[in-house]
Amino acid sequence: MATMYIKEYRFLAGAQGNKSIQAGLEDGTSTVEQANVSFATSSQSAAFSDNTVLVRITCDAEAFLSFGDNPTAAAKGVQVQADTPEFFGVVGGQKVAAYDGTS
Repeated sequence: MATMYIKEYRFLAGAQGNKSIQAGLEDGTSTVEQANVSFATSSQSAAFSDNTVLVRITCDAEAFLSFGDNPTAAAKGVQVQADTPEFFGVVGGQKVAAYDGTS
Protein backbone atom coordinates (compact mmCIF):
# COMPACT_ATOMS: atom_id res chain seq x y z
CA MET A 1 0.00 0.00 0.00
CA ALA A 2 1.28 3.49 -0.89
CA THR A 3 1.14 6.68 1.16
CA MET A 4 0.28 10.28 0.21
CA TYR A 5 1.75 13.10 2.31
CA ILE A 6 -0.06 16.46 2.26
CA LYS A 7 0.96 19.88 3.55
CA GLU A 8 -1.46 22.81 3.26
CA TYR A 9 -0.50 26.47 2.81
CA ARG A 10 -2.52 29.63 3.42
CA PHE A 11 -0.06 31.92 1.62
CA LEU A 12 2.28 31.80 -1.36
CA ALA A 13 5.91 32.78 -0.88
CA GLY A 14 6.91 36.14 -2.32
CA ALA A 15 9.69 36.81 -4.78
CA GLN A 16 11.52 40.01 -5.56
CA GLY A 17 9.07 42.77 -6.47
CA ASN A 18 6.20 41.26 -4.40
CA LYS A 19 5.40 38.66 -7.05
CA SER A 20 4.07 35.28 -5.95
CA ILE A 21 5.94 32.12 -6.73
CA GLN A 22 4.71 28.53 -6.75
CA ALA A 23 5.90 27.72 -3.25
CA GLY A 24 4.13 27.82 0.06
CA LEU A 25 5.15 30.32 2.71
CA GLU A 26 6.96 28.40 5.47
CA ASP A 27 6.41 30.89 8.28
CA GLY A 28 5.51 28.42 11.01
CA THR A 29 1.96 29.75 11.45
CA SER A 30 0.26 29.40 8.07
CA THR A 31 0.77 25.71 7.32
CA VAL A 32 -1.18 22.57 8.23
CA GLU A 33 0.15 19.04 7.93
CA GLN A 34 -2.62 16.56 7.28
CA ALA A 35 -2.59 12.98 8.43
CA ASN A 36 -0.95 10.73 5.84
CA VAL A 37 -3.35 8.91 3.50
CA SER A 38 -2.70 5.25 2.64
CA PHE A 39 -4.04 4.17 -0.73
CA ALA A 40 -4.20 1.40 -3.32
CA THR A 41 -7.74 1.98 -4.56
CA SER A 42 -9.02 5.56 -4.53
CA SER A 43 -8.68 7.05 -1.02
CA GLN A 44 -9.59 10.60 0.03
CA SER A 45 -7.84 13.06 2.30
CA ALA A 46 -9.60 15.06 4.97
CA ALA A 47 -11.07 18.34 3.75
CA PHE A 48 -8.54 21.14 3.33
CA SER A 49 -8.78 24.01 5.80
CA ASP A 50 -11.08 26.79 4.60
CA ASN A 51 -8.18 29.20 4.05
CA THR A 52 -5.87 26.76 2.23
CA VAL A 53 -4.83 27.95 -1.25
CA LEU A 54 -1.90 25.66 -2.04
CA VAL A 55 -0.94 22.09 -1.14
CA ARG A 56 2.34 20.19 -1.41
CA ILE A 57 1.76 16.51 -2.15
CA THR A 58 4.32 13.73 -2.18
CA CYS A 59 3.48 10.06 -2.71
CA ASP A 60 5.90 7.22 -2.05
CA ALA A 61 4.66 5.45 -5.20
CA GLU A 62 3.44 6.61 -8.61
CA ALA A 63 -0.13 7.83 -8.20
CA PHE A 64 -3.10 9.45 -9.90
CA LEU A 65 -4.84 12.33 -8.10
CA SER A 66 -8.26 13.92 -8.28
CA PHE A 67 -9.44 17.08 -6.48
CA GLY A 68 -12.96 18.15 -5.51
CA ASP A 69 -15.75 17.98 -2.93
CA ASN A 70 -15.97 14.17 -3.12
CA PRO A 71 -13.18 13.10 -5.51
CA THR A 72 -12.55 9.61 -6.83
CA ALA A 73 -9.10 9.14 -8.32
CA ALA A 74 -8.75 7.04 -11.48
CA ALA A 75 -6.00 6.20 -13.95
CA LYS A 76 -7.04 9.21 -16.07
CA GLY A 77 -6.38 11.71 -13.26
CA VAL A 78 -3.37 13.93 -12.59
CA GLN A 79 -0.34 11.63 -12.59
CA VAL A 80 2.47 12.19 -10.07
CA GLN A 81 5.76 10.35 -9.83
CA ALA A 82 7.00 8.59 -6.70
CA ASP A 83 8.95 10.67 -4.19
CA THR A 84 8.53 13.86 -6.26
CA PRO A 85 6.88 16.78 -4.44
CA GLU A 86 4.19 18.59 -6.43
CA PHE A 87 2.37 21.84 -5.60
CA PHE A 88 -1.30 22.38 -6.49
CA GLY A 89 -3.56 25.40 -6.10
CA VAL A 90 -6.73 24.25 -4.33
CA VAL A 91 -10.05 25.42 -2.96
CA GLY A 92 -10.44 25.38 0.82
CA GLY A 93 -12.90 22.73 2.01
CA GLN A 94 -12.22 20.38 -0.90
CA LYS A 95 -10.26 17.11 -0.78
CA VAL A 96 -7.72 15.14 -2.81
CA ALA A 97 -7.98 11.45 -3.64
CA ALA A 98 -5.10 9.19 -4.69
CA TYR A 99 -5.05 5.89 -6.59
CA ASP A 100 -2.04 3.70 -7.40
CA GLY A 101 -3.33 2.73 -10.86
CA THR A 102 -2.98 -1.01 -10.38
CA SER A 103 -6.27 -2.28 -9.00
